Amino acid sequence: MEKLDTAILGWIAENTSSSELREQISQAKVARRDYMRTGFFVYFDLPEDIPPVQEGVRPGGPDILSAQLAFPAGSALFLRNGRLHYLEIFVRGGFFPQELDEFTLAAPE
Repeated sequence: MEKLDTAILGWIAENTSSSELREQISQAKVARRDYMRTGFFVYFDLPEDIPPVQEGVRPGGPDILSAQLAFPAGSALFLRNGRLHYLEIFVRGGFFPQELDEFTLAAPE
């Protein structure tokens, strides 16, 4: 898993009250990572027997700040049937570099 992906998932795990979501994040493996020039879609594989996240949990992702970005970026974690499905990382203007070396994460405003 990329440094940015790991940091975002760690931030989400620290900021959720869902123990099931934290467990899924800790066991998630990247199945595919698609670069779209304006960000990434990161798809996950999970063990079949992992407990589902309760209905109504809406994991919010952090903003991404970096001198390598012309504008702040955002992130969002999506679930399908109570399981991690994909992480979207997106820039709010311009392009997102394929590798982001220096960044900080912040709660969305």
